[in-house]
Amino acid sequence: MLTPEQYLGAMAERIQRAGGRLDSVQIGPATAVVGLFTERVLLTTMNYCVIAAAVPEVSAAALYDFTGRATQHARANLTGTMGWTAGSVVLAGLVGGRVYPDAAQAASAKSGNQFGGETRMVAVDLSAGQLYAFVGGKIWGAAMQGSVNAKLTYCFPQPAEVYQQVQWQQAQQQLQHPMPAPAPQVPPPPYVGPAGPRPPVYPPPGHAPQQGPYGY
Repeated sequence: MLTPEQYLGAMAERIQRAGGRLDSVQIGPATAVVGLFTERVLLTTMNYCVIAAAVPEVSAAALYDFTGRATQHARANLTGTMGWTAGSVVLAGLVGGRVYPDAAQAASAKSGNQFGGETRMVAVDLSAGQLYAFVGGKIWGAAMQGSVNAKLTYCFPQPAEVYQQVQWQQAQQQLQHPMPAPAPQVPPPPYVGPAGPRPPVYPPPGHAPQQGPYGY
């Protein structure tokens, strides 16, 4: 099964690839991966804050609490004047081994309109391979909603897609660093008896004994 660390690592790669400013901050009891983007959509400076953390299990209460804290962090890093020249979009997600039905329902519900911004919740269930989030149209401008939806689906990939990426990366590492070949089996050295006087070497039968240079 995909681990929360592997999923958050894939998110961090995507944030950097898209030109976001990657950071990690403490949000409540969890350390969250944060990506900050600033884009121009029509005449508005859009501030995107993509923020996600890993928890063992995702409940609706935990998701609401995390999203509230993430929104405070995003507003503290806003570029421009909120609601007039700038908009703030917070995409807050919790990644866990299990997502309770109330959290899945909360994340999938249509987010409410806010003055100059929007907050969407995401719940990622790694054991079931499911991602829960609202991705749809709203009154707040088609171009704006298209930008929000694109950012959410890119920065929060489907678990199956991340799993395939992890499998491919592991296969590449094995190709670059193959396992060493097993050492050849060397037979044990012949048995050597205890040290002592060497036995005399007799000539083979039928051969006269060799004589030294002096005849003996």
